[in-house]
Amino acid sequence: MMKKKLKAMVLAAGIGSRLEPLTSCVPKPLVQIAGRPVMEHILLLLKKYGVTEVVSNTYHLGDKLQAYFSDIKEREGITLNFVNEPRLSGVAGGIRKCRSYLEGSTALIIMGDALTNVDLGKLYEAHKKAVVEKGAKVTIAQMQIEDTTQFGVIVTNEEGRVTNFQEKPKAEDALSNWANTGIYFFEPEVLDMIPSEEEAPEYDVAGDLFPKLLANDVYVQAVAVDEDIYWADIGTPKQYIETMQDIAAGNVKFDSFKDLIRTSDIDSSARLLGDNEIGDNTSIAAGAEVKNCVVWDNVKIGENVKLEECIVISDVELASGETHANKILVTEVPVKA
Repeated sequence: MMKKKLKAMVLAAGIGSRLEPLTSCVPKPLVQIAGRPVMEHILLLLKKYGVTEVVSNTYHLGDKLQAYFSDIKEREGITLNFVNEPRLSGVAGGIRKCRSYLEGSTALIIMGDALTNVDLGKLYEAHKKAVVEKGAKVTIAQMQIEDTTQFGVIVTNEEGRVTNFQEKPKAEDALSNWANTGIYFFEPEVLDMIPSEEEAPEYDVAGDLFPKLLANDVYVQAVAVDEDIYWADIGTPKQYIETMQDIAAGNVKFDSFKDLIRTSDIDSSARLLGDNEIGDNTSIAAGAEVKNCVVWDNVKIGENVKLEECIVISDVELASGETHANKILVTEVPVKA
C-alpha cells in the first residue's frame, strides 16, 4: 500500500493498429487476457497498492471503454474519470488534458494496454526518496531487454540519473539495454512544463517532455523493476498469444487472473491442443480442433472447425468445417470513414 495519497492516470487513447481488425471493433485497452480486459488488470493493480482515484484519456472507441467501466466504482471501489480527446495529441498532450484530475499530488502515469505486475509500492518509495535526497521530479521504471529496436532506451549515469534517451536504436547504436516501460511518477511541477495546446498541439513524453526536462537540468531518475516482474505490451497477435502461453505455463500469476478455460461446453470429441484461452459461454462442437488460440466469450465453434494461432473475439460464430490459421476473427469490421 502507498503511504500517501496518490493519483493515477491510465493511458487509453491509442489506436492499436497492429491488432486490426480486432481494434477496429474493440479499443486496445479492452483486449481480453485471462478473463479480463488488460486495462482492468491495470486498475486492479493500482487498487492493490491503494490507488483508487484514476483518470483516463480516451480517443479511439472511447464510448466502449466508458460503457465497460461504468460500474467500476460499484464493483471495485475505484473512482475512474474519463477525458475524451477529440484528436490524438501525444502522451504528454493526453496528460495535459487530464491535468485537473492530477494536480496537487504525485501522479502515477501507466499504460492501459500493457500487462504488468510491477511492484508500484517499491517504485513509489524509490521516487519519494529521490525527491527528498536529490530533488528529483520524475521517476521512470526501466527494465533490461535484449532487442533495443522495439523499445525506447534510457541512458543513466552511475547514480541512476537519466542523461539521454534513444528511440528504438539498432543494437550497434544502443547506448544501453534498459527500456522505458511507460510507467512514470511525476511531481506536480512537471505538469507545469508541458506547453499549452496552442503552443504544442501534439506533445510526447519520451520525445518532447523528457528532453525538455533534461535540457532544463531537472532531475529525472530511472529505477529498475525487479527481475521477476512481468511486462508485456499486448500490441501484436504474436505477443498476445505468447502472453496467454506465459500464463498457461505458470510463468506469470496475477491475483486478477481468471481461469484460462472458463467454459464447460466442449464436446468430448473436440480437441484443445497446445495452450488456449477459452472464454465464458463459448461452445466447441464435435470434431473441432483449437490450437494455441485466444477465444473470447460467447463464441460458437461449429463441428470440425480447425483453428490455429487465432484470436477470436466475442460473439463470433464459426460454421462447420471452417479452417483458420494465424488470423484475428471478428464479427464485423466497421467501415472506416
